[in-house]
Formats: sequence, C-alpha cells, structure tokens
Amino acid sequence: MKKVTIRDVAREAGVSVTLVSFVMNAKVGPDGRLDCPVNPNTAARVLQVAKKLGYRRNNAAAALRSGKSNSIAVIVSDIANPFFADICRNIENIAKNLGYTVIFASSDENLEKLARLVDTMVGFNVDGLIVAPCIGAGGVLQRTSDLGIPVVLIDRDIEGEEFGRVLVDNVDAGEMATKYLIHQGFGKIEMITYKIGVTSLTDREYGYSKAMEDAGLKDEIKLHRIEYDANAAKKGVIEIFRDAVKRGTEAFILPTKKLAMYSFNALNVLGLSFPKDFAFVCYDESDTYDLNKPVVPHVVQPVAELAEKSFDLLQKMVEGTVSDEEKNVILKAKLILGGRFGVDPTEAIF
Repeated sequence: MKKVTIRDVAREAGVSVTLVSFVMNAKVGPDGRLDCPVNPNTAARVLQVAKKLGYRRNNAAAALRSGKSNSIAVIVSDIANPFFADICRNIENIAKNLGYTVIFASSDENLEKLARLVDTMVGFNVDGLIVAPCIGAGGVLQRTSDLGIPVVLIDRDIEGEEFGRVLVDNVDAGEMATKYLIHQGFGKIEMITYKIGVTSLTDREYGYSKAMEDAGLKDEIKLHRIEYDANAAKKGVIEIFRDAVKRGTEAFILPTKKLAMYSFNALNVLGLSFPKDFAFVCYDESDTYDLNKPVVPHVVQPVAELAEKSFDLLQKMVEGTVSDEEKNVILKAKLILGGRFGVDPTEAIF
C-alpha cells in the first residue's frame, strides 16, 4: 500500500503543501484551536482530508528538518521510588503544558544500563536530558554533551562545567536532621545509608558528621553503609537495629524513604517501637510518617521546585539562553514535625 504524503493531502484538499505543513505541525491551544496562521475552516478541512487519507505526520523527519524534536529524556535511578516518581510526574505535567513529550527511564544505579539508555535517547533525537547520575556516569554524560545535547543533573552531582545542575543542599539537610535530634536531648545518634556513594547521600552523611562533631559528639558518630539491593538492605537494617539495642543507640537518621521503610520493618520484626526504643528523623513524605502517633519528623525536599527548575534550565540550555550563573541551582529542604492527618505540619528551623 502506497504511503500517504503531505503532497497527497495538499492535492486532495486543494491547498499548498506549505499550508498543510502549518496545520499538521501546529500546537493545539487550551481552547482546542490550532495555533497556526490558517483560516480555521480551511484548517479543519485539511485535518478532515488527512484523516480520510490516513496521513500520519513523520515526527522524526520533522525533527530533522527543524533541529528540534520537542522531546526530552528523564533518567533517574528508580522510577518506582516515590521521590523520583513525584519528580517525574511534575516534569510530565510541565512538559505537557509546553508541548513537550517526555521519555522516562530508570538506570537502577547501573552504569552499563545508563549508557545504553543514553544512547537510545540520543537515537530518538531528544532535545536534552535530565539525569540523576549513578556512580561513574561522568564519561557517558560528557560524550552526550559533546554531541551538543544539553544535560541537566538533578538531585546528584558529578564533575563537569558543561552540565546544568538542580540540586538540594544535602549537607544542610543532614545537619538540620542531626541538630534536631541533639536538641531533643539525644547523644547516641547514628545514620544508616547506602554503599553506592552518590553525592545526595554522601552530602547528608557529611552534614550528620559535622553536626555531631560541632556538638562535641565526635566519638558517637556511626555511619552504617549497607547494600542497595532491597533484600540485602532489609536484612542489614534488622541486624543494625538488633545490635543497636545492645549498644544503647538512641536515635537514627534515615536519609531515604526506602531506608525508613526498612527501619519500620525492622522495628516490627524485633518487637521494638518508635519512639520508645529509637527516635527517627526520616526523609521525604510518606503516609507512614503521618499516620504514626506521634508523627515521625521528616526532611521534605522541594520536589515540585526540583522538577520546575530542572525543566526550565534544560529549556534555556537547549535554546542557548542560559548564563553560567543560571546553570547551578541549589534548593533548600525543610524539616517537618507534623503531618497531613490531624496534626498541623510545623517546620522546624535549625
């Protein structure tokens, strides 16, 4: 069967190829009308003819002609992780309103998988990438940038002046969580983290250690770095808690939502409870924190702002309108003491 072309549509509709191109490439406005300099009745006739003939716009060819695909890629470590899922959802909403298509993917903290994903996205002719880089991602993303495809780092940092960055001040967040527990009278405070070594976690570790040292608690600093694999992590946290009872540990900082969930699981397995046996400061938002009585203190990251700033920065980099100063965005987290279900949330300042 012969492929229907834009010339076929133009001939059938009795208009020029240029006019058909205007109509087929036009964006649809909020009122449902096409945003193009064509009489609405004529545009409607062109669309009707295109539908009758079975014409389909060649997005790849259009992207090659214009140099833009109006599509971007977002690669995070795990799109099922609620923190990254929230960011992706916010980016998707922003992109839709601006006429962009977004392709989402997960690296699973695996450099080889990340490299394959980036190659695939480049093959799809995306205008740019927003990436939460895994360890060792510098070379892969450097090559992408060298091809003229802008890259914005989100949540995690790697070296490279050519990248845009939208990050949270995680040193400050780690300090804030620790200072709160110290202010509550706890001295034996420990942190459970992962071995993966991404900057979002190492910065929180540094903030914890700094706050402990500043408070004269240097000898009480204890960082537990466990495997990222879920099954190994669950077992690891149970063993840490079992031993913590013997050590007289009073409180834990749990710098990801998953680590918090593993910790509540460990409490159940060992017959312990929050806050009778251990106090916690957790990260991100969860109904588990809010429904617990008392509400679990938690550090909230500005998810919507992370999404908005990263998309805006990528757009500017694609258009070549960004300054060096604008390429580095640092946002602040908040420590929340209340919840959404019956207890008004209160921000703590430390």
